[in-house]
Amino acid sequence: MSIELIRSAEVAEQFQAGVRDLVAQGKPLAITGFGTATWKGAADIAPRSNKIVEYDAGGAPIRLNGNFVRDEAGQAAYLSELLEIFDSEGVDSAFVFLFALHSHPHRPDGDPRDDLDLASLGIVKVLEDEYGDTYPDMAWEPKEAFTAVARSYNAGFR
Repeated sequence: MSIELIRSAEVAEQFQAGVRDLVAQGKPLAITGFGTATWKGAADIAPRSNKIVEYDAGGAPIRLNGNFVRDEAGQAAYLSELLEIFDSEGVDSAFVFLFALHSHPHRPDGDPRDDLDLASLGIVKVLEDEYGDTYPDMAWEPKEAFTAVARSYNAGFR
């Protein structure tokens, strides 16, 4: 079986039991998508955490629709917690959504509403017209979530 399974505040109390019930069906289970954006409070509305963007008539992102506070630690904690639940309940595989959202670049300078990365569920910050420091030949830089996911998988997640 495969399912996209995203925890929000509305389902947090039942989430682990729900995972347990899915595993109890006795079929291999893959969680094929879970994640949250990178702003403070995003995990509470995780399935909708990227809905803070204004778009132009053609559907291209323009800017954030308000002022939001970057919370890489919150995104990392959310992913770590879910990976721990999936592992402890016997999920066979889990795929974080997502690695990079190229339409939502990190813009730390200027108007904070231009930093589209806050609405990205990516575990890396996509850079514009530059390469990262960690991986100098890549146009992205790891977020705290990148390290958290790597740590979980290195610890032996199924």
